[in-house]
Amino acid sequence: MKRTKSIIISLFAATMILNACNNDESGKKEAEEKTVGALVITGDTVTEQGGCVLASRFSPGDKIVFRNNVLDGITSEQVADAKVQVHLSTGEKLDMTYGKHGDDNFWVVAYPVTEDTPTGTLGYTVTAEYNDQKGEFKPFNVAPSLLTIVSDEVAQVPKEEPVSAEADLSTVETNQHVEIIGKNFDFHGPNGEKTFYVKASEEVTLSLKSEEGMHGVNVEGLNVNLDKDGSVKFTPEKSGEFNIVCSVFCGAGHGDMTAKLVVVQ
Repeated sequence: MKRTKSIIISLFAATMILNACNNDESGKKEAEEKTVGALVITGDTVTEQGGCVLASRFSPGDKIVFRNNVLDGITSEQVADAKVQVHLSTGEKLDMTYGKHGDDNFWVVAYPVTEDTPTGTLGYTVTAEYNDQKGEFKPFNVAPSLLTIVSDEVAQVPKEEPVSAEADLSTVETNQHVEIIGKNFDFHGPNGEKTFYVKASEEVTLSLKSEEGMHGVNVEGLNVNLDKDGSVKFTPEKSGEFNIVCSVFCGAGHGDMTAKLVVVQ
């Protein structure tokens, strides 16, 4: 009887130890699963023409440059060893490479636009994989964020717009020093103005100061670009209205960051 009781106690103890081991292994697996997070992908597209300027419209002879960051979902650190690809709506897949570009490190691949590239919207997604982590990036489904392929004829149409009729341009006060302040998500001058008047054929100094967020400036149609805070000088030769847009993707309100430069005789 004592021997039987001893055997039962031994079996019970072994069962408890086995369950404890199983629970320990289960706990380890749960802990491991909790440390695996999705990869976070951010990015934009730029054109090679005139420097790396944020763009969504491309024509034959240009290259669409995809730029992306891939971050660990747990640590928020860059993942330099991930497999990153751009998936185009044409069915093509582009392998991205990681390296230093300017002052930053990120993933890049260039897609040449040729005469044979169909015009219209070019859809794309970016995927990344690293060990058990995965992530996907899709552009916002709004016009400024969608890639559009245009023909040479459309691309060559000047981006100059008709001169605004809201002000008497013969008497308007001009200032060849244009100060732009960038905030999420707005461009304005020191006094809140969003339209800047300058004289044609005279040098203009345009400056940018970002008080909130990271921004850049592109004056469409004049080849005037700033990819960070600073200043640039240029001389506009013709009158007209020119859109000022943010050239650095800065978030969901990126497309709202606009102002106008009006060049008068």
